[in-house]
Parts: sequence; structure tokens; C-alpha cells
Amino acid sequence: MAQADFLITTERVGLRPWLEGDIPAMAAISGDREVMRFFPAPATYKQTEEFIHRMQKSYTDRGYCYFPVFLLATKRLIGFTGLLYQTYEGLPFMPCTDVGWRLDKSVWGKGLATEAARACLTFGFENCRLNTIYATCPQVNTPSERVMKKLGMSRQGTFMHPRLKDAPHLQPCVYYSVDKERTRS
Repeated sequence: MAQADFLITTERVGLRPWLEGDIPAMAAISGDREVMRFFPAPATYKQTEEFIHRMQKSYTDRGYCYFPVFLLATKRLIGFTGLLYQTYEGLPFMPCTDVGWRLDKSVWGKGLATEAARACLTFGFENCRLNTIYATCPQVNTPSERVMKKLGMSRQGTFMHPRLKDAPHLQPCVYYSVDKERTRS
């Protein structure tokens, strides 16, 4: 895979639209209990396949999605980072576009989530003409909240996630946002 094949590149990672061949590697990452510790359960192969098909549709419809992330040095898929239009019911900041990530545990603690997410924020503001981008996570997910802070996002509040009613320990969530104008300062 040549660097020119990537839609977004940083010093260490490349992001591009999903291909069917990405499913097995992403299924292994999303099926890992430790990677999915802040989700109700690890994803099955079928759930990962459906997720990737939803991302392909999002990219076709909106020009963005949670993109697969590859290490430039090895061309290995290490997870996803990107933007997704969200429509949870009954929340004051919905609908919105959020920035999200999920990386293989072998690359945790190296700043790759922050690096890739920062590039996705720039892509969202410059290429997709978004004005505000949000991020959410369960309150217990302090590693993701730390990434939000490193991205310069501001904490806006808390909410009970309507899609996590069956996982009460994950339902209390935080949400952050960043504006296009703030990223210029």
C-alpha cells in the first residue's frame, strides 16, 4: 500500500476508506476483551463486518467515517479513528459529528490515538466543512477522556447514554467538543 493510497496521513499513520479485506484484522481487534473493556461486550466477526459496511455507507453519504488506521512503517491495520454522524435520542448536542477511535492494545500508550484523531479533526474542519466536533465516552474510560483533553476539546457535561441501558456501569458518559474557530487559535 503506497502512501498515496491514504486519504489522511500523519508522521506515523495513514487512514483510508474501508475495504472488505480489512474485516479480519479489525474483527480481531474488536473481538479482544481488553480492547473492548469499555463496551458492553467484544464484537463478533459479523458485528465487525456490519460496522465496516456502515462505515463504507457513511463515507459514501457524508465523505467521512471511522477510518481504518495503518502504521506507515509496517502497513499493518491497528484499528480505526475518524468522524461519524451520530443521532442518539434526547440529548441536547444531538445530532452531531463525533470523533472516535479504537486501537489495538499493542500500540497503546504511544500517542497514536491522539495523532490520528487530531488529523481527523483537521480533515473534518477543512475538508468536510464541519463547525463543531464532539467526542463521548463512558466516565470510567479515562484513557479516552485523556485523549479528548490532549486534542484541546472542552468538557461540556455528562449524560446517560441511551444505547447503554443494558450496561449500567458504562451508561454515565461525558461529552467534549471543539469548534473550528478554536482550533485556529
